[in-house]
Amino acid sequence: MSSTTDISLLEQRQCLSRRLQAQRQVIARQLEPDSALNGYPRSRTMRFLTRQPAPLIRLVLGVAAVLRAR
Repeated sequence: MSSTTDISLLEQRQCLSRRLQAQRQVIARQLEPDSALNGYPRSRTMRFLTRQPAPLIRLVLGVAAVLRAR
């Protein structure tokens, strides 16, 4: 192998490494978009339920009414 090929392979390796790192960062941001802003609660379901209580209250009241009617 010549030194030109070695340098080329090294540059290719570094380029691929940078691209993989950038991809990992993008995926991490997509998986946890709110983690930097507010880490609690982590679950999207719990975030919805704690930030939008009205639909939850209506659901609980509806289930209670159905159970009471039995």
